[in-house]
Amino acid sequence: MRFGLSQIDITPPFYMPMGGYGDRQDNYDLVNDPLTFTALVLEDGGRRALIGAADLVRMPGDGTILGQLERLGGVVGCPRDSVLLNASHTHGGPLLPGPSVVYRSTHSSKRYAEFLYDQMAAAAREAVNNLSEGTLWFGEGKTDVPMNRRLERDGRVVNAPNPGGPFDDRLQVLAVRNAAGEMAGVGMRLSCHPVATAAQHRITADYPGAWRAEFARAFGPKVTPFFLQGAGADARPRHVADGDRWKGLKHPELETMGRDLMAQSLAVLTSGKLVEIRDLVLAGKIDPIQAPCEKLYSTREALEDLLKSSSGYKSYAEEGLRRLDAGDQLPDHAGFLVQTLWLNRELPLIGLDCEALIGLGRAVEAAVAPKKAMLLGYTNGCVAYVADTEELKRGGGTEGSTFFSALWSGPLLPGVENIMAAAVMKEPGL
Repeated sequence: MRFGLSQIDITPPFYMPMGGYGDRQDNYDLVNDPLTFTALVLEDGGRRALIGAADLVRMPGDGTILGQLERLGGVVGCPRDSVLLNASHTHGGPLLPGPSVVYRSTHSSKRYAEFLYDQMAAAAREAVNNLSEGTLWFGEGKTDVPMNRRLERDGRVVNAPNPGGPFDDRLQVLAVRNAAGEMAGVGMRLSCHPVATAAQHRITADYPGAWRAEFARAFGPKVTPFFLQGAGADARPRHVADGDRWKGLKHPELETMGRDLMAQSLAVLTSGKLVEIRDLVLAGKIDPIQAPCEKLYSTREALEDLLKSSSGYKSYAEEGLRRLDAGDQLPDHAGFLVQTLWLNRELPLIGLDCEALIGLGRAVEAAVAPKKAMLLGYTNGCVAYVADTEELKRGGGTEGSTFFSALWSGPLLPGVENIMAAAVMKEPGL
């Protein structure tokens, strides 16, 4: 097996708006810590794959991402479906082009997307040039960083600390060692929103950046740390729970989270339980799926009533009416991409281009059980929040109204987790 690693700076080189909070519409003021893109190229038996990890709220949602996967595949020398791009979902990153009129796609966001794509290609090229013999390892431990954020209060679900709610307590590690057996790169997979500093105006990778800084202090520049985001759409860091509400940390306070995660990742790395991933197959597949939605706003009357209301969804209603006038309507199906990248015949990465709640992640991951998997949200884009049937029935919060920003005719119908699970490639199929 050969591997190549490269980490490149993707901090916006010009002032621009930040993503993650709709009411934060002005430019960032300062850079607290750099944003990075890490390219890990794996090669075995004549096959290659690229795993990319970026400090972004999401990948660009303007329809260009598949073309970028093709471009990176050309750089690496692998099929498009063997290129996986995961965003950490930091809310301290730049505004990326969005998929609809509800999102603000500014000139600067489009300009940044071009810069980002060029930086990704440069990192991928450098990783290929750095290919050398080594080994790949997988490990799993525990973390207490995430806390559920869907609290039922007065009969409805609100975004508030819910210590008794479900969260993914696994901390998974993907590591590469060089031919001498020395650690060369460590990827940490966690399922939790990087929103510890809230809607401040400083560029930051949030807690993944704090973890990387601690990792660099401990291991030095010869080991590259990178972060992978799981199904953490309904989790926030416990460090920002303040009674029945969330608080925002000052940026220097991120160091505490970095130290906590460093201790937890070290526990995995030093446990003696890392498993070598041998005989890589590097077989990837991207499957597009369609999930049905309720038809709440498929008529002119419903959209006009919404426009007259004080609901705050004026842009949605106006776009629905514009489409009706043009002889079209809001779609009653939502399109997603489900990616499976088998590293070997025992361990796949499963990527979803959505904000996956924990229940959805568990259901999709179970498609390959009893084998282990690394389930990743925010992969190759982020269409919307997606919940499993149980959480869909509970509704509430941003997750319940996500169809407004996605421009669907209504919420997803129950059973989307089954549609996504069916799209997972169950075996490498070589």
